[in-house]
Amino acid sequence: MSLYSWNVIATVAEHHSISQAANILNLTPSAVSHMVKKVEDSVGYALFIRERNHFELTSSGKALLPYIQNYLKSGSALMEEALRLKNSVTGSVHIAAYNNVIRDWLPSILQQFHQKYPNIKVSIRQANDMQIKHWMESGEIDLAIVFNSYYNAASFIPLHRTPMVCFTPKDYVPRNGVSMTPEDLRDMPIILRTGNFDKESDSILSAAGIPFDSVFRIDNDESCYEYIRQGFGFRITASITYPPDSCINVYPIENAPIRTIGLVTVFPQYISPTVNLFRKEVITFFSDNNLMNI
Repeated sequence: MSLYSWNVIATVAEHHSISQAANILNLTPSAVSHMVKKVEDSVGYALFIRERNHFELTSSGKALLPYIQNYLKSGSALMEEALRLKNSVTGSVHIAAYNNVIRDWLPSILQQFHQKYPNIKVSIRQANDMQIKHWMESGEIDLAIVFNSYYNAASFIPLHRTPMVCFTPKDYVPRNGVSMTPEDLRDMPIILRTGNFDKESDSILSAAGIPFDSVFRIDNDESCYEYIRQGFGFRITASITYPPDSCINVYPIENAPIRTIGLVTVFPQYISPTVNLFRKEVITFFSDNNLMNI
């Protein structure tokens, strides 16, 4: 089990409460409950006696607690030594990101990282906001490259600002020939993503008086843009989400908000040496390639 998982156990044991532990660790109660159960499943026995909202250590939990505390105390020293030996470091990093990040940026980042640290294994997951947030809450990933509007994470490191734009079929031209106005946005159906979390798009639709009851709710990027190519509707999203396409037009939106994409460290207070190295590699890539326009 990870250092962070044992810290969750120790915090619940100290405060006898899932909700109090969640507040201290800046997690949701469900995420803390999930981690407690995961540790208990791993060791093969219950660590807590649950009485309504009160959590008391079992006899096995009490016997294990001193070892947990010693393990937590030694964690900082272990990390420092690992960082000192970073040139020969081994380990793993688990990353989640959107499709365009995985397609356009991560291949180059991975190539550079593997040249420097060939013994570190990097795993990548592609998903939408809701799935990535679930992985963050359950501790299944270390880093996420996401838009901050849905996450509002304290550990968010801004990397790149990108305007909201409108993708339209090739034969569509807005009334002024240059940019999309609220009147233009009412010309065709809007293709929306599944879920209620796209705040910037929602604000544009609200300003244009467009209801959020689109018949098209599509998460897969390729499927979404195929519907645009076939003339079924518009899509409002960040300009970086799709490469140039001869069958799709891209227009700025009047008074559109700006999105900021960045790096979220899931457990910043317990960041491992390998995760820290990869985080630095991501920041360096954006800086060296003039993508960091914050």
